Amino acid sequence: MSADGKRGRRRLLAGFGLVALVFLSGCVHHRRRAGVPHLSARDREQEVVSSWYGKDFNGKPTASGEIFNMYGLTAAHRTLPLGTIVRVTNLDNGRQAVLTINDRGPFVKGRGLDCSYGAAKALGFANEGLAHVRIQVLDRATERPKSAPTTGETLVGGPGSSASLLDASFTVQVGAFQNERNALRYRDLMANRYGDAYVIRFRDFYRVRVGHLSSEEAAEALQRRIQTDGVTGFVTVND
Repeated sequence: MSADGKRGRRRLLAGFGLVALVFLSGCVHHRRRAGVPHLSARDREQEVVSSWYGKDFNGKPTASGEIFNMYGLTAAHRTLPLGTIVRVTNLDNGRQAVLTINDRGPFVKGRGLDCSYGAAKALGFANEGLAHVRIQVLDRATERPKSAPTTGETLVGGPGSSASLLDASFTVQVGAFQNERNALRYRDLMANRYGDAYVIRFRDFYRVRVGHLSSEEAAEALQRRIQTDGVTGFVTVND
């Protein structure tokens, strides 16, 4: 083969290589987009203790604004975006269910998920009350659906509005009270210590929270600081 022919062949092969590189890059990009975006390993899969809730909240608004149906396949989580679809596996019996996160909670130490009664039945632990479960995120919602009703959470006894407060920021919940005056007194104590403290009313409870933070990691750092002062708290989301 002549020198010109060899050079032409090399140029042709190089061209095919460039096309292949572009194609493969497109495939990689497509695979990334097809997966669950922007999730840490911890967010993609968690093993926690799950409880369940039912008739006491049936027919009342959830944190997403949807009306709670105790027989539906839904669950409450402290930080996953509302609308996230998860596969939950009961590690005690192997049963699985696909649930929608439409509420916040549970706000009890040692628990990471609160299933509806219907979900607990599907997972086989309605009689036991608690189960060790694995949560796997299938589809993470990024924003509240535009058609969703307004959330039932409201700011109590302070400046600002619910619209500006419920801004999807991360926060640390440090208490929940059925008496408004007790909640406001505790808010004042937290405000003296940490500055940004406020009360959110949701359903029949007044929830005292500290901080509006842009990341879960920052909220966890605040939670650790609060715990060193002897105060128990949970990271959740203002939405």
